[in-house]
Amino acid sequence: MFCNVYGGFRGYGGPNFFMMIPMLIIFLAIIYFVFKAISSKNFNAPIDKYSSNAMDILNERFVKGEIDEEEYSLKKKQLLK
Repeated sequence: MFCNVYGGFRGYGGPNFFMMIPMLIIFLAIIYFVFKAISSKNFNAPIDKYSSNAMDILNERFVKGEIDEEEYSLKKKQLLK
């Protein structure tokens, strides 16, 4: 009386309901990993690479004595903006 031909309950639509659960879990896992991959990317990486290179050059010039401490501090502030 409460079971259909497949042995499931009438209110849940038989085996189709239980087949949807793994599909739903897989779908949610895909969404989770896509979101995690997008959020972990650093879109400023090329800019940071260039500013790091500029800081290296600035540090070298300061160590070699090509620029004084005042000019070094000023340029460092500009690079770190």
